[in-house]
Amino acid sequence: MKNIEWPQKDTPFKIHIITTDEDLKNEFRITSQSQKIAGKSVIVTFTSYVMVQQDVDVIFVTNRYNTTIPTLLDRIGGSTVLLITDRYDIQRDVMINFLGESSSDLTFEINRANVSNQGLKVKPGMSDLGGSEVNVAKIFKQVRDSVRAMELRAEALKVQFDSMNLNVAAALGIMRQQQVLIRERNDEIDRKQAEIDKQTAVLDSLRDEFAVSEKKLLDLTAILDSREEELAILGEEISLQKENVEEGNKILAEQQERIAKQNEAISQREEQLDEMSNVVNSQQSALVFLILFLVVVVVFLFLIFTAYRARKRAAKKLAEQKEDLARLLDELQDTQSQLVQSEKMASLGTLTAGIAHEINNAINFVYSGIHVLSDKFTEIRPVISHVTELKEDDKNLKGSIKNLIKEREEIGYDEAQGIIDQMISSIKVGAERTTEIVKGLRIFSRSETEKKTKIDIHNDLDVALLLLNSRHRDAVKINKHFSENMPSIQGFKGQLSQAFLNIINNSIDSVTEKGKGGEIDITTSMNGKNVEVAIKDNGLGMTEEDKLKIFDPFFTTKKVGSGTGLGLAITYGIVERHGGTITVNSKVHEGAEFIIKLPLDS
Repeated sequence: MKNIEWPQKDTPFKIHIITTDEDLKNEFRITSQSQKIAGKSVIVTFTSYVMVQQDVDVIFVTNRYNTTIPTLLDRIGGSTVLLITDRYDIQRDVMINFLGESSSDLTFEINRANVSNQGLKVKPGMSDLGGSEVNVAKIFKQVRDSVRAMELRAEALKVQFDSMNLNVAAALGIMRQQQVLIRERNDEIDRKQAEIDKQTAVLDSLRDEFAVSEKKLLDLTAILDSREEELAILGEEISLQKENVEEGNKILAEQQERIAKQNEAISQREEQLDEMSNVVNSQQSALVFLILFLVVVVVFLFLIFTAYRARKRAAKKLAEQKEDLARLLDELQDTQSQLVQSEKMASLGTLTAGIAHEINNAINFVYSGIHVLSDKFTEIRPVISHVTELKEDDKNLKGSIKNLIKEREEIGYDEAQGIIDQMISSIKVGAERTTEIVKGLRIFSRSETEKKTKIDIHNDLDVALLLLNSRHRDAVKINKHFSENMPSIQGFKGQLSQAFLNIINNSIDSVTEKGKGGEIDITTSMNGKNVEVAIKDNGLGMTEEDKLKIFDPFFTTKKVGSGTGLGLAITYGIVERHGGTITVNSKVHEGAEFIIKLPLDS
């Protein structure tokens, strides 16, 4: 304890020990009665649980209670309390950590950085007591390995998340198919129910008719009963006449034989007439069919001739219209190209101050680094000169080397070398930043060409964000959700960067006008054979009326002098020229989302 510089105070020196070891408690009690620290008497307290008393100077945690150390670190953070641990494995958290398993083994390790963070200072003689410095490189490696493991875990979780999204999309597709089938089944059930209702109505009408028929049948039964009585009376009369009928039947049989012979002759005559009638009918049908065929042929030939003349006149007129349309289309494309280039240059003009500021910041890295580099190189130049003067046959080589080492320590050669490495890295960062800005300007300002090339969507988005960096850096938070392995598309270089810049620029205006806390989410994804780019902000949003007009030329909701009203109109034309679509979702005070879909093989 005497090798630690303690702050001045009037109260006794307090040591708190977390342990259940009675021998250790007795040893500390005896030692505290005969020792003083920083000229103050020593008070020792003991507990077997986590507790931080007021004005305590030292907390000693035995190995059994190492699990409580993270909690203790949180409680004593920012106070002048020294934490002593016993065989604690996490070196980055220790201050003074005993390594031996017995009281006779006083080897320990010191983490000077953690002791300094508590407002204390370790005296130089501390290491002579058997202590060693914590291996900072080992701690750094542990932290780096831990961070790398967390990154790998995050990548694995992202892959699982993407797989779950695909499964959810497939399930939603199946669900939509099932919903279509259910609607079709419901429609079929409704049709069947309608047929059943019709059949029920028919059945009811048949029941009514049956009741009427049943009533009539009862009436007929009564009439039949009365007729049976009459028939009984007539039966007697019929039996009397039966004899007369039998005699008449004999006469009738003879007449029937004669009629049968005459019917056979008539049948033969009818067969002959039928044959003749069939021949006449077939001849009449053939004649009618021939007449109809000739009429149809004449009408068809007349229609063909009329259509040929009309088509010839229409073809001539269409050729003239095509020539006019081709000429107008060429003029319109030239005008559109000039308008796009003008709007592009206008956007660059608006952003010139911000871009110049970005380039100036990058150049400042280089300028400042060169000055510091020159100063530090001047400091170490004598050492370098003396090194070059050394020779192998020098008799006083060892003395020269000792003088060189002494001179190196005096001028702080190692520190200067570290600063030189830092300045070289700073100059490299400034140069790379300047190169990125110039490259982005060159891509964005490229004139329009008729030849399509491969385009990286993510690169075009980064170019737009780079040019708008001075506008969104301090005012708006940009969240990029770029899909991995995004394929390139066929398109016109520079045009999509301008389209993305126009939309993101409007989003920045919207969120900054609304107030603080503005965010813009930029998401890319694959949607079938299309690349989808969604740019969403939490700005002012727009009304339904404005949504219908935002792609109209010269329509703007900005103040007079703040916009030309051509940005989104040109963006719409660029997306349409690439064979894509652009839609917008927005509500007032709830932000806006622009969704651009571009085909892979446009």
